[in-house]
Amino acid sequence: MDNTRNWLDNLKLRVSYGSVGNNGGTDVGEYEYMSTYASAKYPLGGKLVSGLASTSIANSMLSWETSKMVNVGVDLNALNNRLSFTADVFHKKTTGILFTPSIYLTAGNKTAPRQNIAEMSTKGVELTLGWNDKAGEVNYSVSGNFSYTPNKIDKYKGVFQAGYDENGNWKSNIGDVASSSSAVDPIIEGNMKKEFYLRSPYKGSGKGYDVDGVAGGPADGMIRTELDMAWLKAMIAEGYTFMPNKTVDKSKIWYGDYIYADVNGDGIYGGTDDREFQNVSADPKFNFGFQMSAAWRGFDISMNWAGAAGFKLYWGPTFGHNSLAANVGYSLGKDVADNRYFYNPDDPSDPRTNINSKYGRLVTTASGNQNAEGTSLYLYNANYLKLKNLTFGYTVPVSVSKKVFIENLRVYISIENVFNITKYPGQDPELGATPQYTSLRQFAFGANISF
Repeated sequence: MDNTRNWLDNLKLRVSYGSVGNNGGTDVGEYEYMSTYASAKYPLGGKLVSGLASTSIANSMLSWETSKMVNVGVDLNALNNRLSFTADVFHKKTTGILFTPSIYLTAGNKTAPRQNIAEMSTKGVELTLGWNDKAGEVNYSVSGNFSYTPNKIDKYKGVFQAGYDENGNWKSNIGDVASSSSAVDPIIEGNMKKEFYLRSPYKGSGKGYDVDGVAGGPADGMIRTELDMAWLKAMIAEGYTFMPNKTVDKSKIWYGDYIYADVNGDGIYGGTDDREFQNVSADPKFNFGFQMSAAWRGFDISMNWAGAAGFKLYWGPTFGHNSLAANVGYSLGKDVADNRYFYNPDDPSDPRTNINSKYGRLVTTASGNQNAEGTSLYLYNANYLKLKNLTFGYTVPVSVSKKVFIENLRVYISIENVFNITKYPGQDPELGATPQYTSLRQFAFGANISF
């Protein structure tokens, strides 16, 4: 490698393997491997009397979760260490993940034992590239990092199956294989962790009536025009059902309401069996960052950017934000107030008319209305890029600081959570859909002093 000595400073290949245990988190009790007792009522002599009963089933085979990871990486430094590069490719397999399965009612008041029943794998790549140099009197450095970390549930309660049987009846085992049959993001074997499972708005041609429901109806699922309404009424007359409110009325399905897709083709639009996987979860597939610093004649500046992409957040109807309910004592979100649907079929020339709105019509109840269904309408792009920190500093010349017996004096101002670039309409996508706290922009003034 003599021909690389003039530009290559370091080249290292790394291979590692590790295995670690995890106790499953704080919700796992200390004695779940044992059968426990609790107070209960017994019939005795025609009366209920207090006593003890075994209320949980023991699992003496309970053990920790185990994560095993294989990592192959390379480190490179070149051009007098001005250029640095790190790459890692890894595969992580977690087995024995702790879950409490459902239990048959014939077990009485006993709770199911927690078991090591799930497995999950994560394959990914992590890259870091940096440059450190000097231009005239300016010392500077820049670096960026990127990671791609998709995951998959390899084992849980069995493979999800849904379809028509030989008798033409729709069958689904979602209740048997999912962590919850009603959750918007259930855990299901073969899918990414907590992949969203939702109904979707109907997609029609916007050209009016067609009895098969495929070529006709509203283009984006919202009943916007009288042509859309005529199609809906004709479809109902033909025997099709539109969940959840089924009939046309101001208190049921009306102008400004969404209808939902009939995925399984049973003639029921927006039914329970019309939920479908959205190929996205609340876990980012991509994470990235950018760091920069520079110094000139005692002045210095540094910044730290961070971002994530490839994920969405489910943010259901929330008063004051994206809810269409106009309830007494609650405000309307500004976006809803400014861009809501309005159409009065008795007075089409009403100046308030807005049939091309982003949001549906206002309603008087928060639940039960057509637009409050748990659907992909409330699934928001959560990609973001945030300036996490910005710092300015100045180091006083030594000739000045020594006059007051200080060896080194640097003053600075630092700002945390400077700004966030995102299309997400909620608070902060980094904190999730329903954060327990909010991101605060913080200012700090300080000094580093050494004697």
